[in-house]
Formats: sequence, C-alpha cells, structure tokens
Amino acid sequence: MQERSIKRIILVCSVLCLLAAAAFANNNTKEENIDRGIRFTETNPPVAPVRPIAEFEPASAVLIRYPLGIPLSLVVQLANTANVICIVSSSQQNSAISAFTNAGVNMDKVNFINTITDSYWTRDYGPWFIFDGNGEYGVVDFVYNRPRPNDNLVPQIFANQLNLNYYGMNLQQTGGNYMCDGVNTAAQTNLVYSENGNNQTNVNTKMNQYLGITNYCVVADPNNTYIDHIDCWAKFLAPDKILIRSVPISHPQYNAIETTATYFANQNCAWGYPYRVYRVNTPNNEPYTNSLILNKKVFVPIVGSSNDNPALQVYRTAMPGYEVIGISQASSTPWESTDALHCRTHEIPDNNMLHIVHTPWHSIISAGTDIVFNVEITAHSGQPLYTDSLFVCYKVNSGDWQRSYLQPLTRNNYTTSLSGFSYGDSIRYFIHAADQSGRNADHPVFASLDPHLFVIQPDTTPPNLVHNPITTIGNQTEPISFILSTNDESGINQVLFRYHIDNSAISSFPMDPISEDTYIFQYYPEFGAENRSFFYSFAAYDSVNPPNIGYLPGVDLWYEVPIRPVAITDEVQTPSIMEGLISVYPNPFQAGKEVLNLRYFTEKQSSVTCKIYNIRGQIIYENTSVPKASGLQELVWNGKDKQGYASPNGLYLVELIQGSNRYKAKLIIVK
Repeated sequence: MQERSIKRIILVCSVLCLLAAAAFANNNTKEENIDRGIRFTETNPPVAPVRPIAEFEPASAVLIRYPLGIPLSLVVQLANTANVICIVSSSQQNSAISAFTNAGVNMDKVNFINTITDSYWTRDYGPWFIFDGNGEYGVVDFVYNRPRPNDNLVPQIFANQLNLNYYGMNLQQTGGNYMCDGVNTAAQTNLVYSENGNNQTNVNTKMNQYLGITNYCVVADPNNTYIDHIDCWAKFLAPDKILIRSVPISHPQYNAIETTATYFANQNCAWGYPYRVYRVNTPNNEPYTNSLILNKKVFVPIVGSSNDNPALQVYRTAMPGYEVIGISQASSTPWESTDALHCRTHEIPDNNMLHIVHTPWHSIISAGTDIVFNVEITAHSGQPLYTDSLFVCYKVNSGDWQRSYLQPLTRNNYTTSLSGFSYGDSIRYFIHAADQSGRNADHPVFASLDPHLFVIQPDTTPPNLVHNPITTIGNQTEPISFILSTNDESGINQVLFRYHIDNSAISSFPMDPISEDTYIFQYYPEFGAENRSFFYSFAAYDSVNPPNIGYLPGVDLWYEVPIRPVAITDEVQTPSIMEGLISVYPNPFQAGKEVLNLRYFTEKQSSVTCKIYNIRGQIIYENTSVPKASGLQELVWNGKDKQGYASPNGLYLVELIQGSNRYKAKLIIVK
C-alpha cells in the first residue's frame, strides 16, 4: 500500500483520538495531556534567552529508524557525512546490522537506540534542539499529533540515553510542520493553531518560552493537502534564504503558492531585510523541498523526471559550496509529494558547535557612518578560540579580500571597525572564527561564495557653488579675478570657468584652487572699444564616477555683464584726485610671508576705518585712524585676525569707510 494511503488512514484515526484527547483535556486542570493513551507532562521551560537550532547548522549525527523508509544507499552516504543514530527494536538490530553491512555502510559511524517505534517518520516525532540562556544544549519535546504512542516517547528516550537536558512543551506538534532559522524565527502552517484549540496566544507564548521564537510566521497551507506540513512546499536554507515550490499557472494551487511566496518575499528575516526567496519548479508535485541538509551536503529526493536536474541546480545556486546530491527513491518506500526524504530523517545538531552571532550590515548605508562589526562567538566545546583566526574578511568593489582582526570586548564578544569607504562603494564581507577543538565557522556560512553585502550611499548631489557676480567689465590691461567658492561631500575634482562675448563661441578653462574650497580664474580682456556684453558661468564636477555637476547661475544660464570700454583719451584713464581706495596689493596675498598694503586718498583729515571680512561676513580685522595730512595714505596688514591667528586661505572683502562713503575690494589669501 502506498504511504499516502497509509497516512490518510492514520489521519482518520488521528481525528478520532484528537476528539478523545479534547474530551479529556476539558476535565483536566493540570499541565498534562493525554496523547493517544500516553500521559505527557509539561516541564518548566529552558532558561532564557533560548536559541533554536536550525537544520542547516553543524550536525554531529542523523536520526533514522529501522525498518527503513529510505534507500540503503542513502544510509551509506549519511554515514560518510555524520554519525548515524538508528532507532531499532532489540529484536531487529541484527537485521539492521546485516543490511547496513551488506550495503557498505561504515559501521564505525552507526549507533543504535533500542526502542519500539510505530513508524519511520523520525522528522515528525523526533526531538527539537535548543541552546538555553546558559549556552547549554537541550531537547524540546512536544505532543506528537499522531496516534503512535511508541513514536511519541522517542524524544524522552533519546534525551535519557544521551544524558541531555529535556524540556516538555505541551503543544501538539509535528516536525514536518516546523522549520527555524537558528536565530529567532520559525515558520509553520496554521495546522499548529487548529490542533491546539486555535489558542494562538498560548501557542505563541510556548513557542517563545521553549524555543526562543519571537518572529513567528504562521501561514495557511498553500498545497491544500490533508497533511498541512510546511516541508512539503518550503525550506529554510539560511537565516535569510527560503526555498518555495513553484507550479505552472494552470496548477490548481498556483495562486495560493504565489501568494505565500510573495508573503515571504515581503517578510523581514531575522537580520532585518526581506527574505531571499528561491523557487523550485514542481509541476507534477515533485517533493524537491522535502530534502535534508546535513553539514555541507544537501540530499534531495528525485523522481527520475526532467525536472530533477533543474531542481538540484536551484539548491546549488542558493547554497554555493554545498554538495547537492540527488537521491532516488526505493521501490518499496517511494517518495511522495506529502512524504519524502526530509520526513524520514532528522539531523542531530553538534552540541559542541562553534557559533557566531552577528547582525549583518546590509542594503544602503549613509556615507560617514561608523562601520562597526559587533560579533558574539561561542565555542560550545569549551575550547579556547584561536585569536589569529578571528577576523572580518572583506573586499571593496572588485578588489582583493582583506582582513580586519576582531578585538575582544567582554566574554564571547568581539569587535572591529572599518572606514575610508567612498560614495557608492560595495562592501562584501564574512566573519571567520576557529577554536582549538578543530572546529571553524563562517558567518554567513557560505563565506566568500555568498558574503554579506552593503553599499555606501551613492553621492547624487551636485556641488554647491557660491559667487559674488561682477557688475561691469572694461577693456583694461589688468586681469579680472573671478572667484568661486564650491564644496561637495565627495570632494571636488574640477572647476571650469566658461564665457563668451555676445554670440561668440563658448570658451572653457579650468580654475585654479587658492584654498580648500575657493577657486580663481584670472581673465585678461580681449575685446575692443565697442559696447558689447560679457557672459560667464561656472561648472563644478565632484569626485564620483560619473560625476555630479553643479552649475552657476544654472544649467544653460549665464551672468551677463556690460562691457564699458575706455578710450585712450578718456579722462577716466587719469583718475582725478578724490577720496577712495586706490589699491590692495599684493592680491592674491600670502599671509605670514608678505605684508598687505592698502592705499587710499583723502582730501581731509577725517577718520578712516578699514575692515576686513571673511566669506561668512565676519569681521576678522578692523582699524580706525586719522591721517595727519590729506593726500595719499597707506595702511599695512600682516594677515592676522583679531586674536592674532594667521587668516586661512580663502576669499575676503576689504572695506574702507570715510564718513558716509564706503569703498570695497576683494582680497584673496593663499598659501
């Protein structure tokens, strides 16, 4: 008889027994449950905080049952990957030894637990595993949701024989409907609610107390089958990866499956970003998600169809570095859509594993953020860590891998930090640790083959430009200094001065830096005496690739300045004697190396105030004096401000005040 038919018969029995158990529970005031005739007593929960152990974490063994539900050839491969713990009755152990030996199983890797069982579905009734708040390994038991009293005792027997901490959780559960991420997340179908009186608060509380589940994903079964097990359509491959079956649009469950896949794609994983959802094509309800992850191998049930190899490739893509092995069914116990390899095996986590806890950097990180890596490393073996093997391995963009070694903080806690990244940089990294038990671990487990990734926020803001426009220009022989202040968070790469006269062609020249954020272009007039217009603008390019460009006064906009020609006979060529600022020399001025001379003319002995402003409009120097006689006067300045400090490079304004008259000139200070 096919397993599916067997399970349906059992389901009928289960319903009858559930009704009987419910009738008992209504009259039971203690934390006890009569499960198909077996008394289940709930224990106190583990010491918090509890961490659930995921299937993809390091395993020391795998739990199977004899008589087998899996091919003997798979037992051979399991024994080459981990220890094999075989549940068998004492009367059948010799038969199991003979069968294993004849098949070529490495018997040095096989151990037996003698007890009577009702079925080979070790996944469904086998123990769940946790580390408690003290870092101690333990077994969590539950009320098995099938009328199989011998199977229901297996977790207690297992814990007793291996001398493990045992915790009884008074919920009806089944392992085929449970998967966790090794952090704080579990996923199940809503079978868990319906089999526990639809008391969601009670279920959620116990899952948290006994398993440390704080992120609980409970969904309707999209397969719409009698069994409602999540391993028939989904599988956690890593804390941020989930595999979900897909079917053609013509399949009756297409909409339900796609809705569920969309749910997980929009659900944040324990690391704070949406799950990476992988899809495996199961047009004929192939049981590809019903696989077993055992250390760095994935055993996938295959059925001899053209969909097998693409399914195996999905696993290889999602889990780089893992060996993905297709396992054909045994004729006596074929794979079914509701019951395959995962249902009939159960990994046993390594209680001495080396475990890394870290919330990864991900997505887009603001520029200037301190990239600090806080890491918790626990060697459950009790052996010391190798300090020279504790590091963050990272690379920037397509560069080489580099290491930043972790420094101890407190017990089990380590840290390191990275800096110096540029806008738009992509940083990939993983964390490595090793201890003296010979174990090592990476976070994520795929290490350099699929590392964590974050990106420094690209600079999309153009440089900021500031300029005090000139108002007139003459056909003079002295150069005209155009001054521009510009800045950008990613740095300035180039600044251009652009101009044209009337409708002539545009000329463009690079400006020279005179300070960290100030640039100058000295223009020598090149026009005649006729009235014309001078048009000019600026363009600043930042250091990103491709650059952001800032324009002043704007893209395709220009400052327009009238040209005021001066003829040779023009009286302006020979200034009349009048009050005012005549020269500021030298300009540009090297503060600390030169003395600035300010020359002015006055016809009367009235007070004259000289003020020098920085680009922010702050007065950095001020002097008031009364000339002893009229005529040409001169002031000198050593470049120091009011506090006696040398003035930094940049653009300044010199103002001379004579009574109600004010005369201004620009001053540039350079190194």
